Amino acid sequence: MTISKLAASAALLLLMSSCATTIAEADWVKGEAPGASQKVLTEVTKMVFGKSGLPVVGPGFDPVTHTMRSGWRTDLVPIKRQRSRGFRERAWVKFTPAKDGLFSFEVRVETQINKNLARPLDLQYADWEEGPDSEKRARHILQLLTASLRQGSRR
Repeated sequence: MTISKLAASAALLLLMSSCATTIAEADWVKGEAPGASQKVLTEVTKMVFGKSGLPVVGPGFDPVTHTMRSGWRTDLVPIKRQRSRGFRERAWVKFTPAKDGLFSFEVRVETQINKNLARPLDLQYADWEEGPDSEKRARHILQLLTASLRQGSRR
């Protein structure tokens, strides 16, 4: 192998490891609810994303990681009193079978903050920086998810 190929391989490994640690080290909010099938869980999660103002992207559930991810919901309007320069957020939902027909859920809402001060309202010039996870939004999504599944299981 040439030196450039070794350097490229090392860079790729570093990039892949940083992506994996981002989700693993995140703040996940946990809960349980009854569930039927993977299809029902996927549809209910898509519905909850929509109710929460999060765009639904992709095919849905990833069977390898047992996760679903929303698209980014972007809010570029700066709020002076909160010293916010605009932000975006997206949700992650993991579900795995637990006991007695229950499923274990973990929800994370990842946030990013727009660092661009010159043109904070122009998405084209946004410069995103990782922000703290929103535990409050994650709890809200988990509550909607578990309530929808409990209500559906009573029918």
